[in-house]
Amino acid sequence: MSAEHQFKEQVIAHLEQLREALQARLSTLIEYEYPLEVATLAFEVAVDGFSSGFPVKVYFLDKDNQAHFICVDGKAETGVPRASNLLTIEHVYPDELEDEYTNMDDSLDPWDIATTVLIQWFSTCWLAAKGHTCMLKANIAPHDSHFVFNLMDLRWQER
Repeated sequence: MSAEHQFKEQVIAHLEQLREALQARLSTLIEYEYPLEVATLAFEVAVDGFSSGFPVKVYFLDKDNQAHFICVDGKAETGVPRASNLLTIEHVYPDELEDEYTNMDDSLDPWDIATTVLIQWFSTCWLAAKGHTCMLKANIAPHDSHFVFNLMDLRWQER
């Protein structure tokens, strides 16, 4: 079995430990009554997130794909409780996991592999949380990607 395949299996094993918590959080987001200005739930995978927390954050976008904020007591807020962070955890997996597999194969790109695995896994959590009932558009993408995975149609598309 290749180092890449072994690494993917390790990432999946670590993600599976978070499934119940993520599905509960996604259910809350799916059922929330958003301000009319919010058109899209945009989930983004951060570059350094796997070994320093949960790598996915959510942004609430308007019809022009701009972040939606409201002013509360002079501060810009999303209007959604616990908005940006989906899960508060120490890490998905420890740094050492990436080191172990890049030492086996120095051409391995752990972030790219983990991000691909995460997006596939995330979409299954979205479906299990009844994402198909969400009244908004929803997508997930790596940071600064020109493509997004449409969680409603379950396919990749250009931004």
